[in-house]
Amino acid sequence: YGLLEAVVHLVNRDFEALAQDYIKLEFLTPDTDVTPIIPALAGVFNNALGASVAELNFKSITDQLSALMYEYPFTVPAYYALIIRSLVTLEGIAINVDPNFKVLSKAYPYVAKRLLTDPAPELRTSLKDLLFKDGDFRWNRLENLLRNASNSDDYDISKVLDQALDFLLSERGDFIRVRLVEELINSLDLASRNTFSNVRNRVGEFLGMKEEKPTKITSTNSPEEKRAEHIKRIWEIIQNTPGFDAMQLAQLVPNLLVKPEMQQMGQQVASGLTQRAIARLIRQVLLSPEHSNGNGNGHQPDTKPQLSLPIPR
Repeated sequence: YGLLEAVVHLVNRDFEALAQDYIKLEFLTPDTDVTPIIPALAGVFNNALGASVAELNFKSITDQLSALMYEYPFTVPAYYALIIRSLVTLEGIAINVDPNFKVLSKAYPYVAKRLLTDPAPELRTSLKDLLFKDGDFRWNRLENLLRNASNSDDYDISKVLDQALDFLLSERGDFIRVRLVEELINSLDLASRNTFSNVRNRVGEFLGMKEEKPTKITSTNSPEEKRAEHIKRIWEIIQNTPGFDAMQLAQLVPNLLVKPEMQQMGQQVASGLTQRAIARLIRQVLLSPEHSNGNGNGHQPDTKPQLSLPIPR
């Protein structure tokens, strides 16, 4: 699992954790001070990391790491030396045929499949680290994982869905359930507001009322819109994955609905949407023209001049 964990830390650019991975993989001894090694690793991989880990040139990285090994107390275990030498040779042969060939791009579908399907606690933790950052779910990472995993020959989407649901409903999945509820509330709230705005405009047109300029709640570059696009593409990837059976997925729904965790999530989503609707209504009432003039009774003040009695002399 050490190599897979290292790949995740490389994707996340977590070079402190990557330095610890070298200790796990026995490239460094446990008593090594990794403090000066961390910025050195960052210098190597930040220059090489462009769009993705899959696009790394393996030989280039190996050459740069070899230079580091003369500066710091690295040792290469014999079995890793054999693997590295073989990969460099294979990549060199392949590049002669296809100059754009990247050996890691061919290996990454296997990495993605293992992260999605392997129930080992180490890889469950790695998957969580990959998909979450500062408590926010990174839908683009899930999309890339599913797309790469679908290119693996023995990838089983049914197994992925079963394990994902089992993990989601377990105690270890509590953190993900909390974040998923927040994501659902954000997405459903946005969809409901856009739908209400569209219906209101259509009704106004039908009744001959003054047509309001159609507006969307968010711009196409907003986080909500980007999230919706990612979810749409994720669903398309799942549908197009060999072995996906929509009927089998539909049969799981009745069993899921009776799960206490799913019922709790449904209640939390409903409560969150209700609270947002009430808060929005209160803001609309308080910010309405009747209340913006400082008169709390909802009536316009009388601005007509008043008659006055003559001042007695």
